[in-house]
Amino acid sequence: MYNDDYIMRLIDELSGFLANVIFNKEVSPIQLEDDQGNFSESKFLHYQLLTMVGEGQINEAENLLFEKVKSNPNAEYLKAGIDFYSILDTLSDNTLNDCRFSRAEIGEGLSDIKKIYTAT
Repeated sequence: MYNDDYIMRLIDELSGFLANVIFNKEVSPIQLEDDQGNFSESKFLHYQLLTMVGEGQINEAENLLFEKVKSNPNAEYLKAGIDFYSILDTLSDNTLNDCRFSRAEIGEGLSDIKKIYTAT
């Protein structure tokens, strides 16, 4: 159990570090467990998306997001998706271009997410 706690702390610290370096703002780390110690798939997805954005893998992150949302369109995945696109919107056009992603794709992605959730 100690190893799990240690690993979870490392993950929390890494997510905070990435947010600080990439987005130049101090944010609280993503807690991957709920109050009862249960692992949260939606928070892990959020963590994965942030990590992938930090690595310049925006298209791959978007594909992962839609894979998860289409298989299980729950409210927590919607929150992760909205946050994902909000973060992308803070990136410069040069950064988006370097990652082969456009500002127009941010709007299209949000629209596509909305369609999935209004259809369910």
